[in-house]
Amino acid sequence: MSTAQNARLFALLNLSFADDVIAFYDAKYTYNFWRPVTAIRAADPAINPETIADPTWLPEVGKTAPDPSYPGAHAVISASAAEVLISFLERDHADFNVTSEVLPGVERSFTSISAAAEEATLSRNLRRTTFPLRPDSRQRLGREVADFVVDNF
Repeated sequence: MSTAQNARLFALLNLSFADDVIAFYDAKYTYNFWRPVTAIRAADPAINPETIADPTWLPEVGKTAPDPSYPGAHAVISASAAEVLISFLERDHADFNVTSEVLPGVERSFTSISAAAEEATLSRNLRRTTFPLRPDSRQRLGREVADFVVDNF
């Protein structure tokens, strides 16, 4: 791509990300949906007799974010990035590999931008830092922000 095309793509991505953060924090504190660490530590048998509180429980990664869970930063930002990239590149297909600081030596391969966004959304469920909600409900916000940015910038 040309320098101008690269500049436009990064401007669209960064503007979307900035708007995503505003939107997801607004939603987080509107819905105030607790995280598994809070629910498991504060389980109340009076509400559900099948639960037993575990005040020392931590998610797989040993720590969790201090803000409410829903809609989830990874879900919103990943969906937004995918929407911008697919719109800009005019295709979803892309063969690429990624690595992670959290899983050293592990490499993930993808054949589409949307598949990478989907996995980023689900990653928080696997880490047990969020409840396994429907991914599309958490991704919708990111897609809508990206669509607005792409249509109006």
